[in-house]
Amino acid sequence: MPQVITATLDKDWFRAPVAENPSFELRLENDAIVLEARVSKTPLCVADDAGCFTAGLWQGDCAELFLRNPDNGVYIEVNLSPRGGWWTCAFSAPRVNLPDQPIPLAGVTTSGCAEGGPEWTARIRIPVASLPADLAFDPAKTCGNVTFCLGNAPQRYMTYADLGGGTPDFHRPERWTPLFA
Repeated sequence: MPQVITATLDKDWFRAPVAENPSFELRLENDAIVLEARVSKTPLCVADDAGCFTAGLWQGDCAELFLRNPDNGVYIEVNLSPRGGWWTCAFSAPRVNLPDQPIPLAGVTTSGCAEGGPEWTARIRIPVASLPADLAFDPAKTCGNVTFCLGNAPQRYMTYADLGGGTPDFHRPERWTPLFA
């Protein structure tokens, strides 16, 4: 079973080339899921979010991790900003929040870069034990996706899984791929 996925996303949602080279490494590390995101552009941050739980990160540069239980459809979205800000939400169906979930997740750690450089790298470590019980994370079965939102005028969208085109929408869990199987 693969324990590490690495990829560079060279096309945006509309299949146009992406010069910023958004790339990621997703791995299982002991008792945690680790996502490292890298982008070759000056970071665009929308909040003073260094290491903090912050909503709305997708309005600037952001990497996103989606994980889904294929048996019941429950999934989680995790956003990571260039400065290490993060946000999570659990869903019972596309864009339907799952009530009474322990969000933000306990024990999450992040790191990010300082603004102003010509590129950014950010990392998030999510303890598997902190994931919602309904997600029932199982590396052999859990499906998911890694995505990027970059810029804001216009904003560009990149996705690891083929989500089928049309209007950009990362909440298409039926099209996500097994990540660790």
